[in-house]
Amino acid sequence: MGVVAALGVAAGCAPAAPDAGELLTRRSEALLRGDRTAFAATGDAAQWEALHALPLTAWRYEVAEVTVQGEDTATVEAELRHRLEQDVGTATARRVLTLGRDDDGTWRVTADRPAPGEAEQLWDQDPAPRTASTPRTLVVASGADTDPRAYTPLGEAAARAVDEAWDTAVRPVVVVPESTEAMARLLDAPASAYRATAAVTTPGDAPRVVVNPEAFGTLGEQARQIVVTHEATHVALRARTTTRTPMWLSEGCADWTAYRGEEQPPAEAAPALARAARDGDVPRGLPTDGEFAFGGDAGTVGRAYEGAWLACRLVADRWGERAVRTLYDAVGEDGEEAALRDVLGVDRAAFTALWQAELREELGAR
Repeated sequence: MGVVAALGVAAGCAPAAPDAGELLTRRSEALLRGDRTAFAATGDAAQWEALHALPLTAWRYEVAEVTVQGEDTATVEAELRHRLEQDVGTATARRVLTLGRDDDGTWRVTADRPAPGEAEQLWDQDPAPRTASTPRTLVVASGADTDPRAYTPLGEAAARAVDEAWDTAVRPVVVVPESTEAMARLLDAPASAYRATAAVTTPGDAPRVVVNPEAFGTLGEQARQIVVTHEATHVALRARTTTRTPMWLSEGCADWTAYRGEEQPPAEAAPALARAARDGDVPRGLPTDGEFAFGGDAGTVGRAYEGAWLACRLVADRWGERAVRTLYDAVGEDGEEAALRDVLGVDRAAFTALWQAELREELGAR
């Protein structure tokens, strides 16, 4: 732990640094056992209501550096590790805390905020978030007009669909912020990148489904379910997804899970690609990672998702649903080319040709 005295303080007279680790440990323990009095004794209690409303099972600060500023103020840079009861892992966030010293010499927390360049957290945005939970899902909502109970059936159905397709239990955490702007702050990204995006899954070891309430609100019931099931699949497969996994496979499998069991014809479920195919413009290759970029050309992104779905659907129809699961894991371990040969018995060029033929047949290409 580094300690830096403010400039101008004479050597030998620098104020004693606070024991930030001990202070934040007491604060964390008070929060987890629901002791508001003990929490307030460690400093500012303004976030108590927001934090206490969340079903937290872990909350711990790891102090990186303490900077003493003058006699009675210090800044603490720390990593916060926290977990909600249905998270699949532990979330991490860099925080900056300000400490103040009382007249009796006691150090207390006076502020706790995201570090520069760090995303906001749920409790930073709403002093009174509301939750609703079932055995399969947890919903956390911000804003007075959002009822978290409206989203639990979607999370429940998504969890069942993932379990059936992947033989993997998942309990998605669905976060519903107040607006697109609030969603973007949770993702540390510009709102313009997500205007047309109904939901995303956060990165890290504790992936959560974050809904864009404005875009999500324009969807019909079936489309809403498809979106939540798609994102819940990402949550379930996060630990099985590696840097070797191409986006056509990760996004295609998420859509395959969401559309599995649906009787919607491919031409209706993949309208952008169907239009291109009818014009004789069948893609020359599987979608590249760059074609899935948020904020990119809507037509390109749409065709990429639709093509990826049809590629994974091809695997399920031709080789069986077990092959989809086996291929996903094999690609993550051995890479795309090796996995296609080992699991499906074809190389990438042959698989691409089969996929193109499928597009022509399913989408009515010329």
